[in-house]
Amino acid sequence: MTEAAVMPKTVDGLLAAACAASGLEDYGDRHFLTGLGHFIDALPGNAHLNALGEQMVYGGVINQLVNRLRYVRDVKRHPQILDQKIVQPIIVLGLPRTGTSKLQRVLSADPQVQRMDYWRVTNPAPFPDEEPGNPKGRIEAALAVEQMLTAQFPGWMARHPTEALEPDEELHLMHGSFECMISWLFARTPGYYDYISRCDQRPMYRHLHAQMQYLQWQDGGARGRPWIMKSPVHINALDVLLETFPDAVLVHCHRDLQKVLPSFASLIEEARKIGSDQVDPRVVGNEMFDYWATALDRYLIVRDTLPTDRILDVQFEEVVGDIVGVIRRIFGRAGRVLTPQALAAFKACEASRPEHHWGTYTYSAASYGYTPQRIDERFAEYRRRFVACSPP
Repeated sequence: MTEAAVMPKTVDGLLAAACAASGLEDYGDRHFLTGLGHFIDALPGNAHLNALGEQMVYGGVINQLVNRLRYVRDVKRHPQILDQKIVQPIIVLGLPRTGTSKLQRVLSADPQVQRMDYWRVTNPAPFPDEEPGNPKGRIEAALAVEQMLTAQFPGWMARHPTEALEPDEELHLMHGSFECMISWLFARTPGYYDYISRCDQRPMYRHLHAQMQYLQWQDGGARGRPWIMKSPVHINALDVLLETFPDAVLVHCHRDLQKVLPSFASLIEEARKIGSDQVDPRVVGNEMFDYWATALDRYLIVRDTLPTDRILDVQFEEVVGDIVGVIRRIFGRAGRVLTPQALAAFKACEASRPEHHWGTYTYSAASYGYTPQRIDERFAEYRRRFVACSPP
């Protein structure tokens, strides 16, 4: 068994490694360096990375930088990339564990949409010598991640299946801005979290939009196919999301916070265990509680400025119990026709991934410091307005 390569751990070292790996030097707009610097500075003493964690975190940064270098090169060669129009994407909002992943994946089964497949969002730039229309290398790279997680981290896969050929969050595209929460979720970095909590989120959304243009151009243009998007982080930037995608069809999934918060804390505990042997569930619980409380406060403020029918609200129980009915409502908002082909694809997709397809898991709210009273008191306004509470 060969030893893992030693990763550079400074910004300059990571930049140089990406240039060496790609044979390129032009990073374009260097705004991203501020966020990258905060992230790298926050890792020592906080993330407690093990050997795999160092490979994943620092290697992941290099991969993001390589993708940036290739993107900048391709835009220079093909400036028409920036002429791509992102028209009326369907964006699934909602806190984690509210049915958003299921809704995105079933919606993405429609052959007349654009998908955020994991292999695409983790490597938006084509690999060297890749033949147009045959992204074999990128798919193989994503399959290797899927296989590693399946073999070594079944707890993660049971909670959030990461499949190379299935849709995932555009969070992975936003990651390349180095101002996205995904880095903090997987590697505890309080200083970086402080930075992303106060920085302007527009550059991150501009980066997302540009990467979607890039992927759309690779796939022959929109051709009447809307993107199917999903990420809980949009709750924290609803105004910027709408500035970036003003004609988006927004769908918000809601669920009882008593079920959402402990489940999400469990997910992030598993995420951090992939790269660290020192993960404190109480710390995870407090950080996730504070993040979502602040995010929902912001969301409610922005939501009150919007027309009452701007966002389609659905309950978790509807997604689980009648997802085709939910999709009919979404298609109505989007002015799309539900074709027999799409309907058959939705039903086949849902049948292919029954509940607990990737295994079961358990968790305890108390292990994260959560009590019913604490959750109810902090999220009372959101719960009152949007959550259809199940009977006891």
